Amino acid sequence: MIGKISVFLSEGIGSRLNSSDNEKEVYAYSIEVLLSLLINLLILSSVAYIFNKVLELLIFIIFLSGLRVYAGGYHSRTHAECFVVSLSAFVITVVCGIYLSQYGEVILVFGVIFSIFMVFRLAPADTENKPLSKNERKKYKIISRVIVLALSLAAVVLYFTRAKTGHIYINAVLAMVIESVSLLKK
Repeated sequence: MIGKISVFLSEGIGSRLNSSDNEKEVYAYSIEVLLSLLINLLILSSVAYIFNKVLELLIFIIFLSGLRVYAGGYHSRTHAECFVVSLSAFVITVVCGIYLSQYGEVILVFGVIFSIFMVFRLAPADTENKPLSKNERKKYKIISRVIVLALSLAAVVLYFTRAKTGHIYINAVLAMVIESVSLLKK
């Protein structure tokens, strides 16, 4: 459905701009990605709002997406699968943040170590849709390492400010762990 809407919109845009068929395909793909992201964010935001977990969603997005941009990782084949995977990952981080708070220090230490190890070992992970050149691979490797270290430091800071921030650091660490696991080959 998203694909059909994207093609319809790209045809309209392409006609107004006198675009070639190739350009219309680029428009369609770009619109499809944006619509999918928007729908995913709207549904995730609605779930977070209903369960009063908006801050947890914000932390989840920052820590998972912040690393994912340069580290890469698993990509779903369909928009529906992407939505289910994203929602499941978010729910897992929230539930763990609630029910595993007594193990917060263990989650912090092992989660940070695991994430750093995985990123240093496996990132960047390219895919069929986004193959990386040798130069991009080198650049993304450095950037993803810096990002995982910065996010790990941020998670530690959240831990030490838990009197004010609660157990949000668990959500942050688990988002990094989920992204790190996505670096594994299928």
